[in-house]
Amino acid sequence: MRRGFAFLGIVSALGVAMFAYGCDATNSSNGGDGGDAGEWSGGTGAQGGQGGDGGCLFNCGSGGNGGDPNVQQLIITPANPTLNVVDLNKPTQVFTVKTQAGQDVTNLVTWVYERPDIGDITGATFLPTGNVGGTGVLTAKLNMAEASTNVTVNVKKTVNVAGVDPPTMAAFDNPVGPDPGMSIVYPYHDTVFPLGVLAPEVQWNGVGGGEIYRIKITEKHMEYVAYFQTGAPARYLMDQKDWEYIGASGTGAQSDPIMVQLSRLAPGGGAYAPTSQIWHVAQGRVRGAVYYWELPGACGGNSNGRILKIKPDSATPEEFFNPGGCWGCHSVSRDGKTMMATLDTGTPFPQITVDLAQAPAQYGAIQPGSGLGGTFSAFNHTSDKILVSNDAASNPSASVLRIVNAAGGGVLNSNAMGNGCGEPAWSPDGTKVAAICGLGGGGWIFDASSGYLATGDVAADGITVSNVHPIVPQAGAPGRPAYPSFTSDSQYIAFGRPTSGSRSTGNGDLWLVKNDGSELKKLAVASSDNKSFNPVFAPQRAGGYYWLVFISRRDYGNSLVGTNRQQLWMTAIDDPPTAGDPSHPPFYMRGQEGCGLSENAYMAPEPCKAQGEGCVTGADCCGGQCVKDPASGAYLCGEPPPPGSCSETGNACTTKADCCNPADECIDGFCAQKPPK
Repeated sequence: MRRGFAFLGIVSALGVAMFAYGCDATNSSNGGDGGDAGEWSGGTGAQGGQGGDGGCLFNCGSGGNGGDPNVQQLIITPANPTLNVVDLNKPTQVFTVKTQAGQDVTNLVTWVYERPDIGDITGATFLPTGNVGGTGVLTAKLNMAEASTNVTVNVKKTVNVAGVDPPTMAAFDNPVGPDPGMSIVYPYHDTVFPLGVLAPEVQWNGVGGGEIYRIKITEKHMEYVAYFQTGAPARYLMDQKDWEYIGASGTGAQSDPIMVQLSRLAPGGGAYAPTSQIWHVAQGRVRGAVYYWELPGACGGNSNGRILKIKPDSATPEEFFNPGGCWGCHSVSRDGKTMMATLDTGTPFPQITVDLAQAPAQYGAIQPGSGLGGTFSAFNHTSDKILVSNDAASNPSASVLRIVNAAGGGVLNSNAMGNGCGEPAWSPDGTKVAAICGLGGGGWIFDASSGYLATGDVAADGITVSNVHPIVPQAGAPGRPAYPSFTSDSQYIAFGRPTSGSRSTGNGDLWLVKNDGSELKKLAVASSDNKSFNPVFAPQRAGGYYWLVFISRRDYGNSLVGTNRQQLWMTAIDDPPTAGDPSHPPFYMRGQEGCGLSENAYMAPEPCKAQGEGCVTGADCCGGQCVKDPASGAYLCGEPPPPGSCSETGNACTTKADCCNPADECIDGFCAQKPPK
């Protein structure tokens, strides 16, 4: 049997069945689950049914083979209780544990509850936090025996910043009729959000100023109600912590949709019926940062283009490196440590690397005077080679892609995919490259009016490219393919179809295709505005979805209206993308500068951490292992597991067999369960 090398994260769910230790499997007795946990009912704590049998405690043996048939087992009561928290009035639940023979061992057991964000147990008394709802497994352990049951907590929270009195509150529950004018313009109906992003600012039109509203957000284990007053343009932004509690209380984007109801008081008394939407929160966090180019001339007359960095949960962008002058057209290595970018100091544009692991960032191994010129680039999977496009300032058909050494810019392959190729991408597994080939027309590469999406196979040497061939022709849709990006598992490629070369000045929509050219799909929901460009995938899947960042010139609610200003948006793509259109309505990445023109987004992990540095999951660590330090109890980046060991949930893997938990899959190189949608 393999042994686990490191424990990471919360205690894994044991299920409702009770397990025997130290006994032959044929002699274990599993108890019933006592009934399903209840959903929100607005009442007090409800107790579940009779508890099930637990693990073997005494006289473990088979009656048929001469053992004592009177096996003593643990039983927890009550089984599967549900506690309802109303505005931080937190009921408690006292548990008892007995053997099957009736011996009370409550004071002897050790308790573990797997969801400390929902609640915890002291002695034998469970107390909810009052913040997060949901169901977690409570386990009692004694010697070789243990028994488990579910504990469910439902939370209702009311926020009344408008000082609404009880009769007025009651009016919202008895509407006088439909609202004659209100329409929610952001977020979109059916938007899918990941965990950990900034709360969406709800925005609506068709109302006056200074009116009183109620927003009611309901899911399986959480109800959030807020009474507030706002002027016009009408907007509401909930507290960030409340938004995070709502997300953590969910059970899956599709299995537990969120009902959002916004209503207002009517003139002369009463309240209008609510205007409703459905939102979804995927139970996964998008990791990484978005590096994007803010074009010159924006935000107070800034004359230079600059690259900014923003995380999905960032309230403000970060200018992490300022070399002076205009710079952009960038990509980031797979380990998050190195950026390649272009300096606008005359043609051929100097290509440089930036060491992102330094604080502040500094020039990397490829310096401004290295002599390497070009525009766009892509790193390989090990971050030691870069596929670089040359300038081709007046003849895109002469553009070539070179593979260079990331250590200094030395050319390893002077023409990797043939003449007329640009806008490169390299698959995360290192086996394929993609680019727009057949480029034609005048001007820069990004002005080329013709081109098709092509891929090539990369040999084991990481330098030789063969089998370069088209997978998406130019014909069949407006414009041409532009800016390909591989999914984190290297199986699919997203690309744009702008109508003005690959610039974001014309029309444009988003597409997805398998890396062999099959399953071509238009991402019509995500790019419904026909002003969407430059798609790039997040470095890891999360919550059962791929996550795609792109730029769009669409309106942002009633905050940016008619500006035609490109901004960063993110959309969820079904994993696997089996539907005709696997995209979902996108959400705006709050925190970016509304005055700016965002361009050429690229998403990459944060620079990985060295052994001994703090971490949350193995994805934070250069070695892929986040382990608990037995001395301090802190989680630190550790060594890879020795031969014969396995990786705990969240740590690095190559195949499913590397993972300790049999329920885990190896998803994008890390052990994880596919969460419910």
